[in-house]
Amino acid sequence: MSDIPLHYHSSYQWTGEAAAGEVSIDGSPLLPVGSPHDPGRFSPEHLLVVAAETCLANYVLLLAGLSKVEIKDYRSTAEGELMQEAMAGYRFRRIVIRPVVTVAAGNEAQAERVLQKAHKLCLVAHSLNCPVDMQASVEAG
Repeated sequence: MSDIPLHYHSSYQWTGEAAAGEVSIDGSPLLPVGSPHDPGRFSPEHLLVVAAETCLANYVLLLAGLSKVEIKDYRSTAEGELMQEAMAGYRFRRIVIRPVVTVAAGNEAQAERVLQKAHKLCLVAHSLNCPVDMQASVEAG
């Protein structure tokens, strides 16, 4: 791993229309961003939920590899619940991530341990000011 601290860079360019913009991240394709009401654009709220969901997936896959647990399939859904606090504005009440992991029969308990450890290590979840809950499911297949 690289030296700590790591640095992440992005750039934003407004398109000139409403809240529409484009984000560039280290030479990757442009990501169309906007408000939660802009069809075809990703809102910061969606991207925050996706960041937590993807972080968990990355840790599960990393830890499974280190633990020699073969993941046959990984999929998940996530939901962020927004609330409004009097005098404080909007904030996320919580994020729930629902991973479904498929492993070979007999490896379910190991997969459960990997999921729990990944949930505890997720750096995005640790960085947020709301709880990030996990409702995991392990399947044999």
